[in-house]
Amino acid sequence: MKVILTKPVAGLGKIGEIKEVSEGYGTNFLIRQGMARLATKEAVGQRLKEDKEAGRKQEKEVSQIKALKDDLEKQKFTIPVKVGPQGQIFSGVHEKDIAEVLNKKLRGNIEKSQIHTPPLKELGEHKIKIKLGHGLSAEATIVLTN
Repeated sequence: MKVILTKPVAGLGKIGEIKEVSEGYGTNFLIRQGMARLATKEAVGQRLKEDKEAGRKQEKEVSQIKALKDDLEKQKFTIPVKVGPQGQIFSGVHEKDIAEVLNKKLRGNIEKSQIHTPPLKELGEHKIKIKLGHGLSAEATIVLTN
């Protein structure tokens, strides 16, 4: 008997996988517990259609992330900071501040948790790493000026 898993089952598979199981195990346990449904032609067709849609959606997301990566790496982002009489910055520039500047300039949706850098405490150019998702990351240039 073929079933489509609706919940992950240890030792059997993940959600959405089509598995061949014994009739008793499928009927009396998996389907009754709501962990699977019978893999009819319609259900298998629907599952394949959902997989194709998910693949197209992921391709679209990856292409958008690649475009964002190109934009981040081409530009320099300037952040004005307050400087003391000896040229020291009063407070460091943190991930939150960097995310705000990037989102304003690019109209993106970069979260502070995606930015990986210690607080910036010196004037000048700084390279920061930004994890964008789907295994892609970008290196942006931040310029601190007074």
